[in-house]
Parts: sequence; structure tokens; C-alpha cells
Amino acid sequence: MVDDNEAIRSSAAELLRSAGYTVAEASDAQSALEVLRSTNVGALVLDLRMPGGGGMAVLEALEDPPPVILMSAFVLDEEQQATVDAKIFVQLMKPFHPRRLLDAVASAIGSPAEPEGSV
Repeated sequence: MVDDNEAIRSSAAELLRSAGYTVAEASDAQSALEVLRSTNVGALVLDLRMPGGGGMAVLEALEDPPPVILMSAFVLDEEQQATVDAKIFVQLMKPFHPRRLLDAVASAIGSPAEPEGSV
């Protein structure tokens, strides 16, 4: 779970934990890349706009990312959209209903009882 807004990150992480997922958190692109290098994750829930390059920097740095659930309140231009379309599983526009996040994660990696149920 990567988002620079602590309230959004912690509430989304708690939602996923309450559903039974194991969640690692990061607040910026650099921290996210460090977590991804050291932890095997089933999916990546990623904010688009953050300090240090944001979600685009994370996507560009990952050759073969896990399923990416991109969160953003911003509309992408055509070039950015083409870049993310190639690497994301689903895009959620903020604000979104918590059920949409749970459904997206479950669709990407299955239920938390399954072996790859970590985010």
C-alpha cells in the first residue's frame, strides 16, 4: 500500500488487514521500491501523485511488477495513460468506495486465505 497521505494509506491498509490481507506500507516512491525489493507482494496498491516521482516512478522502475491497483484523483494525459495501461491491473479514481478496493485486490490476487494474499 503506497500513498503519501497517511490517513488514506492507513485507512486503506486497515481495510485490507480487516479483510485478512497482510499489508506492507510505504509513503513515497523510494520507500515503495525498497519494500518491493525486500518483500514478495501479491499486488501493489499505488497512489499516482506522491513526492519523489510518485507512482509513475515506481511503475517505470519495475520491469515485471505484481498486479498494480493504481489510485488517483487526477486524470492522466494520453502519454501517461498509455504508460500505466501497460503495467496496471486496474485504476481506481479517488474517492472510491472501500468495497471497490477490496474487490480489486481480490480480483488481482484472490482471497486472503489463498497463498498469495498479501499486498
